[in-house]
Amino acid sequence: MNRRVAEGKPPRRGRSRGGQSREQRQRAPEALVALGLRQVEQGRSLDQVLPELTRQVRPAQRSVVQAISFEVLRHYEALVYWRDALLDRPLPAKSMAVAMLLLVGLERLSGSNREPSRVVNACVHAARELDQNWATGLVNAILRRAARQVGNETTPLKEAPSQICARLPDWLYRRLSEDWGEAQAIEIGKNLATHPPMTLRVNPRQTDVKAYQALLSKQGIESSMGLLPAPYALVLKQPVDVERLPGFFEGWVSVQDEAAQCAPLLMDLQPGLRVLDACAAPGGKTLAMLECEPDIEMIAMDHDPARLARVQDNLERGGFNAELLCADATRAESFSDQQRFDRILADVPCSATGVIRRHPDIKRLRRDDDIPALVQTQQKMLDTLWAQLRPGGRFVYATCSVLRAENVAQIVRFVQRRDDAHIRPIKADWGKAVTDKTGQIIGRQLFPQQDGHDGFFYAVLEKASRG
Repeated sequence: MNRRVAEGKPPRRGRSRGGQSREQRQRAPEALVALGLRQVEQGRSLDQVLPELTRQVRPAQRSVVQAISFEVLRHYEALVYWRDALLDRPLPAKSMAVAMLLLVGLERLSGSNREPSRVVNACVHAARELDQNWATGLVNAILRRAARQVGNETTPLKEAPSQICARLPDWLYRRLSEDWGEAQAIEIGKNLATHPPMTLRVNPRQTDVKAYQALLSKQGIESSMGLLPAPYALVLKQPVDVERLPGFFEGWVSVQDEAAQCAPLLMDLQPGLRVLDACAAPGGKTLAMLECEPDIEMIAMDHDPARLARVQDNLERGGFNAELLCADATRAESFSDQQRFDRILADVPCSATGVIRRHPDIKRLRRDDDIPALVQTQQKMLDTLWAQLRPGGRFVYATCSVLRAENVAQIVRFVQRRDDAHIRPIKADWGKAVTDKTGQIIGRQLFPQQDGHDGFFYAVLEKASRG
């Protein structure tokens, strides 16, 4: 019998040597990331997983858990290829946590400045924390062999297939190669594996972009003008917390990728127009349009009340008002009592293949057979929203996709079935002019750029006037 029980004392509650209970004990980042990756493989998004993981580490380590998770997923295909080349035989399915832990170790060996021995020891310790004591020898041997390869520059990645070098799943590499050619597909994939920059949009109603750049410089924040003709874009050399941005909470500046900042420029906004932002949440483009032309009647629509609340938060921060409309853009009856609109911006749901570096779990969660369903939803939105556009009005179609099926092919099909829809070519020197089979320019495709903007597509349509 337990001596404390025999003496009439309550038993100890699983205290560790450090005095913490097992429930309170905090795990190492490597172990938590391995668990998180396993959950992503099982279908959960990183947005769902990360808050649960970061609650289990000290505040100072939360950014470490997030950074490792993102980097492993950005380079996932290459890391899996490398891991499998190091293993004598595949790991059993029940050992997924160990399989993910090896990816963590390989990423740390190749992508961090940590001493290799510390990386190896941390991952061996993480295997014990994951109750995988049987794997400590395996983890130690595999990662030490990998460390030697890194030091000798003999990793198998130099001879890897093109889709592995591009850090793309097979289905996406195939689609991009068919759409744009193999060389462009590889470049897209490599850029999607980079860390995205933090880009600001300066509110011209509050301050001049050069003046704001000077304010940033005084705060020790380096920035540069963007690559696109988005006149209010500043790209930060290093990301910072928004609390450090002068005037952020007063609406002087917002965080928005430069490609997304092109939307208001294509809307041809003028005072008095009735404008619909059809897929508005979280409200960045709604706010940008009001900053460009405040004397419009703005309606911001989304199907999710919680997401609409974020639009309201952004509007209040910027000091603007708009009518919020909770409605489904695929169902005309949900908002058909509205007056028609002079301008409609439809940044429709898509595969998000242009923003994978910001959401790298897309590569694990998205499947090839998801694309037809997305295309069908986009088609419904186009048809439903087009009916709400006044004759002579302008319709801007946008996606953060780099797939032709969601972009140029979607617009070609729409114009073919609508005799009142006309394409207005975008006269610009940014992005790639994409055409139909006859050579007619349909829209402009932006590909993700290292240290630059995300992948995006725009097309501008105009509705024929009556008579």
